[in-house]
Amino acid sequence: MNWWNDYFDATYPQRYALNSEQTVAEVLMLRDLLPEPPADLLDLACGQGRHSINLARAGFTVIGLDASEPLLDLARTDAAAAAVEVDFVAGDMRAIPYSGCFDAVINMFTAFGYFDREEENQAVLEGIARALKPGGRLIMELAHRDRVVTGFQPTDWYELDDGTVVWIRRYFDPLRGILTSIDRWRDPDGHEDERIHRIRIYTATELDRILRQANLTPINWYGSINLHALTPDSPRIIVVATR
Repeated sequence: MNWWNDYFDATYPQRYALNSEQTVAEVLMLRDLLPEPPADLLDLACGQGRHSINLARAGFTVIGLDASEPLLDLARTDAAAAAVEVDFVAGDMRAIPYSGCFDAVINMFTAFGYFDREEENQAVLEGIARALKPGGRLIMELAHRDRVVTGFQPTDWYELDDGTVVWIRRYFDPLRGILTSIDRWRDPDGHEDERIHRIRIYTATELDRILRQANLTPINWYGSINLHALTPDSPRIIVVATR
């Protein structure tokens, strides 16, 4: 089920309205972990380009790759408005079309684990390893399965600034490690719609294993964008790995 084709459409930025403060905090974290500009970066699953554009503004040479044409269109528009150059490319993360090109690859906001078959998720990591220069680094920022399981919330809801109400129902398969979310929303005009999000989430132990299988060596683990130590209660997993 290629759920991402519908999920990451033109409605996504409105449904997942991330505030600018969060983006700024994430970019500051990346600046602490990345090599110095003008390093060559690949923003894998770049979405609407919120990290790519800010890193390009800081002097990095950035390529953003994503499968969503609506989000790439938005990214190109925002990059032009910010007067920065980012090469936004449409592509499938299972077939990264680069070899030995990048000083670093970033993969943010749990943009990994999209595929039901483990070998497909493994192919993403192997493609990242090929795309990196020798000694290059990967930075991944992901949901932390330990935290998701212990604090599991089957339902949730929130209201956007325009009055749109979003409801979320979640299902977790503990054997396969797959988290499925059904997002349903109603806008102020009464129009309702829904999207499905389905992703494999990992423990640090699992992630360490599959990174090493792809010839990527984890060197640092963190539990938040503030770079606190990873603990069982950490809200996120942030891992830095080298080729």
